[in-house]
Formats: sequence, C-alpha cells, structure tokens
Amino acid sequence: MTTDFSRRQLLSTAGAGIALAGCARLTTSDAPSQTAAIPDSGFSTPTRTWLASGRHVNVDGHRVFTYERGRGPSIVFIHGFPTSGFDWRDTIAKLSDDFHCIAFDQLGYGLSDKPRRWSYSLFQQADILEGLLKNLGVNAAHVVSHDVGTSLHTELLARQAEGTLSFTMRAATFLNGSMIKSMASLTEFQKNMEVPSRIPEARKLLAQMLPGYVDSLKQLMARPERLSAADETVMREIMAYQDGHLNIPSVYSYVRERYIHTDTWLDAISKTRVPIQIVWAAADPVAVVAMGRALAGKVPQAKYSELSGVGHFTPIEAPDEVALAIRRMEHAQG
Repeated sequence: MTTDFSRRQLLSTAGAGIALAGCARLTTSDAPSQTAAIPDSGFSTPTRTWLASGRHVNVDGHRVFTYERGRGPSIVFIHGFPTSGFDWRDTIAKLSDDFHCIAFDQLGYGLSDKPRRWSYSLFQQADILEGLLKNLGVNAAHVVSHDVGTSLHTELLARQAEGTLSFTMRAATFLNGSMIKSMASLTEFQKNMEVPSRIPEARKLLAQMLPGYVDSLKQLMARPERLSAADETVMREIMAYQDGHLNIPSVYSYVRERYIHTDTWLDAISKTRVPIQIVWAAADPVAVVAMGRALAGKVPQAKYSELSGVGHFTPIEAPDEVALAIRRMEHAQG
C-alpha cells in the first residue's frame, strides 16, 4: 500500500534514531481456518497454544500475526509498546459472542515479522493495518487502542478526515496513551534512551533484558496479579521471537513522530465526527491521569471516564472494564 506525499512521506526522517528499552478459552467454532506457520520447537506449551490460536496474514510481503474471534460488527484492537495483541485476549473473550474481534501484532512486535531494515514509522504501521483489514474483508470497524496504538489510531482518524482511509471507522475507543507526549512521566532509563548517541549502550542492555522483561512491565501495573505464570512465559517468549528485544531501538523510533506530529494528530481527534470515548487508567505512572484530563478538554465531544486502581497496561489489568466500555459505546450507536 502506498501513501500520499503531503504528510506521510516525512516518515523516513521523522522516525529515525531514538531508542527505548524498557489465552482466552477456544471453541471449535471459533478456531481459525489456518494456524500460524512458524516452527514452534523452541516455544513452551502456553506459547504454542497462543501461536495455534491465530494465523499469519501476508501484508505487503510481511507476516502479520492475527487473532480473530466471533461474528458481528467488527472491532479492531491496536496494542501498545512493547507488548502485542496478546494483551487483548481477555477483553476479546468478553466481546466475541456479539462482535467480530480482531487483534494483531504490529510489525516488530509479538509473533509478527520483525524486519531489521524497516523504519517502524507509525505511518507505515497504519498502512499495514489498512492492508490487513483489506485482506480480511473488513470495510468498517470500531477501533480500540492503547499506549502507542493511540497515536496510530489518531493517524487513522486523520486519514478518514482527508478521505483516504480504506475502511470506515464507525467508532473510536482510546485507552491511556501518551498522545500529549510532553506530559508523559518518563523513567530515567527512558529519558536516557531518547538520545541517539546512547543507542550502542542500549543494545548492550537489551541483550540482557529477557529474564527481567515481564517484571519490568509489572512495575508499571497497579494489578500485576492479573498476569499468570503462563501469561508471563508467553510474553517473554514472543518478545524473544526473531530477537525482538534486540530490535527495540528500531521499533521505538516512532517516539520522535509523537513529538513532531502532536498538533496534527490532536487536531484529528479533536475535530473528528467519529463517535469517540476516552477511557483512562487513573493510576498510570507514565501516561498520567492529568494527561487524560487534558486530552478530554481538547476533545469535548468525547465521553471521558477513568478507571481507578488501574495502571499503565489497561487491557491486561482491566479487561472486564474495557469490554464493558466498548459494549456501552456500541449500544450508544444503536
């Protein structure tokens, strides 16, 4: 898929040179028609189960791991950094009786391809999402996003406003994510890694990150007990897949775009005619609640709510609350 020059051809320079380190029960009728065709000899049983629950869809020559459940109006889930579509499994379990739910791993994440020679721009990731939905035959969808997925989401809104989006976004649910990047409360490690000259040092640290990877994520959660031992194994192994942990400096290059395109993407969300809601985790230590409230002030047409006692990883920590908010949004659309 190609994009017009006016905004998106900035991607190759805008996304350069910044680094950061930092299963639902299946039924026979829900099982996908093909399983993911990747050798799984090195995976544990929980990860093999997750792998078998989805499939790979070829988009622009890349394999995109896709998890689909249910029938009905389509809902597309966009995960955040540095996790994967695995985050959404429990939310989808609460919705798939009534909706066609699609979670996918962005390129560079989870069980999708992790090419080394790719810019990992959010513009490119948006192209991949559009291509995926085209391949799946989805013409309209409610889009739900978290963390960096929220910026990808606003790019989709910008495309819909300019008439170039290849599907109709019929509703939008934004969870907590640093859409107002200047308000984010970064860790010292994050601050250090947002310096291009520190990339070689980052690579050395990332080579040793896997044993403590999930523990580092749990430090940003208010409900870390939501993760089972099996969940932690899956998350660790799919990060290690294709040496994803070593590719983090490339994947995280999107962060510069969040600074550069803040005004464009906030303009898109503030002016959209798409029915919209914002559901913010009140205990997020990174995308702090003050950011959510500031965003709500910029998007007065959005329904805004907060989830108390929920930290950064909202889809993992509060799947029931997220599913309920999505259902309410769907019911409001009639």
